[in-house]
Amino acid sequence: MHQKIIRAAAALVLAAAAGAAGYSFGSAQGVKTDIPAQTVSAPAAHSVRIIYSLDQKQNDKEIIALIGGAKSHIYFAMYEFTLRDIADALVAAKKRGVDVRGLVDAGESSNSYDKPIIAELTGAGIPVETEKHADGNGIMHIKAIVTDSAYALGSYNWTGSATTENDELLEIGTDPALRQAYENVLKRLLDAYRGNAAAGAAASVSIGIIGYADAPAHVGERASVRGTLVDAHASASGTVFLDFCKSYKTCPFSGVIFADDAKKFGDLSRYVGAPVTISGKISSYQGKAEIILSDPSQISK
Repeated sequence: MHQKIIRAAAALVLAAAAGAAGYSFGSAQGVKTDIPAQTVSAPAAHSVRIIYSLDQKQNDKEIIALIGGAKSHIYFAMYEFTLRDIADALVAAKKRGVDVRGLVDAGESSNSYDKPIIAELTGAGIPVETEKHADGNGIMHIKAIVTDSAYALGSYNWTGSATTENDELLEIGTDPALRQAYENVLKRLLDAYRGNAAAGAAASVSIGIIGYADAPAHVGERASVRGTLVDAHASASGTVFLDFCKSYKTCPFSGVIFADDAKKFGDLSRYVGAPVTISGKISSYQGKAEIILSDPSQISK
């Protein structure tokens, strides 16, 4: 019994030490998996780190360390990208001769807070593409980066809120098979969307102002759709619909604001009864044209 008590106490001491210094697990393949008390460094060979964003609030520095360790190439796909420090690190990598290529979401990259980042990257000669789905639907929702020696992916967008406020997970690893698998996916998408430059990289990607009734003929294109707003109402889930007809069931076009973004727009009733312009990528849902709004700059009188 005495020995059991000693062993239990020793186990508690080791557990406390692990909680302070991070956890380390071995695997049958000899790959070391760490959940550290987060120290910023380029990933070690044959390692995986799982990082929770709010432990040290420096996921951006982890990404920058990974970029700094790249020798030949960097491929990234990022849904939201507003952090200047990561953009600066990518530009620095380009300047030292690393092949840097990126993929972003068409809608997010057109927002006012993403555009300056895209402009910095493309101005430095970094190709940045957007997705182009045949039906105009779908988003580029990947958050990943792959270099010649490592990868990082998870829920972490390259934004300030994802770095210091949100609950996010980021996996950074160097397993050769996983790294190659992720690289294969990113290369396939970058090649498939080559030439479809991000909005921030182009002087103009919009076809201009069109009437809302003409929107279905331009699915997959970017436009400013004009019409008199009849109603702005929220569903039970919190999604807001901007209607241009008395009957939304027969209307050819509507604006959509998902619940997570609705609070950015304030009271939308101020637009009801007035001619408004909604700008963005026209997509199709259940046979009807729509634009998804995520930034207040997309709607104006």
